Amino acid sequence: MKPCLNQDTLKSTLTESFIPIAKKTGYVAVELAQDKVELLAARNSLKALANQIKANGLTVASIMGPENFNLLNKTQFSEICERTRNLAQIARELDCNLLEPVPSPTQSGMTADEVHAKTVESLIQLADACGEDINLGLEFLGMKECSVSNLNDAVEIVKAVNRKNVGLVLDSFHLYLSGSQLSEMSHEDSDRILIVHVNDSEPGDRSILRDVNRLYPGEGVIDLKQVASDLARLHYDGFLSLELLRPSYWEEDPEKVAATGRDSLRSVFGI
Repeated sequence: MKPCLNQDTLKSTLTESFIPIAKKTGYVAVELAQDKVELLAARNSLKALANQIKANGLTVASIMGPENFNLLNKTQFSEICERTRNLAQIARELDCNLLEPVPSPTQSGMTADEVHAKTVESLIQLADACGEDINLGLEFLGMKECSVSNLNDAVEIVKAVNRKNVGLVLDSFHLYLSGSQLSEMSHEDSDRILIVHVNDSEPGDRSILRDVNRLYPGEGVIDLKQVASDLARLHYDGFLSLELLRPSYWEEDPEKVAATGRDSLRSVFGI
């Protein structure tokens, strides 16, 4: 497995500073935030970013987004499709082949079967909008207010989509919140894992824990050694991306945060 730095871990850091920090602190890849790459594209600055990434010897593992894609009306979904199509082109310019769609919040009155069907339909249409060279990794969120909130539902949705370029993004925090276990996954399903986000959590009632409660791997209550063991059993050898999303970390020295996180990946996951 390979160490990756998620841009939202250093959310307040400019992209042009984020890239050399990732290189200096020992990561081999980065995940980029949708809003930041869209801004650079609007400024015609993608080529400069691509050159900077190449000069630092990094890979762009993913672009995070689109968000709230699956329970939209026709007009809203048309806008998401166009935004996703544009993100796919940005990804190509950055030599990246993965986008990470995040489900919408639950909607009153919708049954689980209706959510499943709508999410499958939406992912198929997004895959068509992107093209076969761009992968889509569905990331479930472990909060109960998310329309896709556990591993089993996410796996079943991806199976139903049945596209080679549609898979899963897993996150140790959301696995923990949802009570999902990687031991639930078969070796066949493991081929659908496109990237894994890693982090830890403060103790507390899982129903009220949120991103503000995330911690460096090894500093909280998530059994990350078991996560590492399960990933090894599933023969996952892709990126482990440090995604912390803790606002207090954004106020600290970004190089120190990245370095501390890199040390935690070595300590917990041996990478």
